[in-house]
Amino acid sequence: MRLLVQIALLALACVVLLAGRAAADELGNVPGEVPPPRAQAAAGAEGRAASAPEPALSNYMLEALLAGLAAGLVANYVRGSRQNAALAAFWEKTIGGVLRANFSVVGDGRQVLERDSASDMLFYASGRRHCRFAQGHLMLSARQDPVALLTDLVGGGREKLELEVVLDDDASSGFVFAAVPRKRARAVGRDRYDIATFASAASNSRVPENLVVFSECADATTQMLDSGLDELLADEGCLLEEIHVTDSPAEKPETHDFERVKKLLATIRLPAPTDDGARRFGETLAFVFYLVDYIAEAVRLRPESARKIAKSRDAAFREFARLAEQKKQEAVAKIAADKRRTELDEVGKMSPEQRRRWEERDRKRALKKSLGKRTRVVK
Repeated sequence: MRLLVQIALLALACVVLLAGRAAADELGNVPGEVPPPRAQAAAGAEGRAASAPEPALSNYMLEALLAGLAAGLVANYVRGSRQNAALAAFWEKTIGGVLRANFSVVGDGRQVLERDSASDMLFYASGRRHCRFAQGHLMLSARQDPVALLTDLVGGGREKLELEVVLDDDASSGFVFAAVPRKRARAVGRDRYDIATFASAASNSRVPENLVVFSECADATTQMLDSGLDELLADEGCLLEEIHVTDSPAEKPETHDFERVKKLLATIRLPAPTDDGARRFGETLAFVFYLVDYIAEAVRLRPESARKIAKSRDAAFREFARLAEQKKQEAVAKIAADKRRTELDEVGKMSPEQRRRWEERDRKRALKKSLGKRTRVVK
């Protein structure tokens, strides 16, 4: 595939060079000096007398090259889209089989994968214990787009499946755990709010050196690896690139009333589309759904670990609680100000005697309120 992209880029460069040369030739045919009017008239008379020459095909070289380039792009789009459609149909069999074995509702009942673009397929499933639903994103190479395909190859992008399983609220104790490739560890630890706030990198001899484990307590690390995750990650042909378990958002919340959702996230690399590749991919996907049951039924944090996690959550969300209280006080103050404004408007309509009595009552009310505040301070 890389060789094909190089050949395509070389061909595109040749087309651009030829187009530039053709344009230069056309511009070169324009005379550099404008003859005087008398010479123009004589030349016009001679031109009318002589027969006009037929246009040469070389004059349309630029148009022909551009038309050929457009036809090539269209042909590549059709060919790349068909290749991705065939790959999606191949992986849909494996994905559909695993989903139907774990969920009662898969897709729309007719198809598992829903086409989002020529290289992106989505799926949804629900009806399973210990989780609300699962949704996934099958990401294929953009074979229909030469520029995007080149970007993927240069950036090291690979075809993969990104899976998100939303767990039940009471499925397990909330904690943060992740195993990510070492080359992505710094970015994940910096960009994800849940990992940057609650977890830290933990060295563990049970995982390969090319992976980094993030966790906020040793209990979560040990029990997650005891599920068989350590053996899967240690396998030389492991397809599971990343795994996340979290009860906090990936991005820092902007409001105090954000929803805390427990999730299991996984990224599975797509192997070669062969029978063996489909078997390995299906086993990895089934293991992720096995973790849903394992987290709910087997992960039990010690009381001190649970208290530590709760304390860290309280400390992190204390700022949000302060903002909520401040917003509440501002709302109360606004209501009082509106009430005072309405009352003053009514006073403005009173007679002088009524206004005098109202001012007297207002002074007594203010004095009583001031004395009440002083009494509370003394106590």
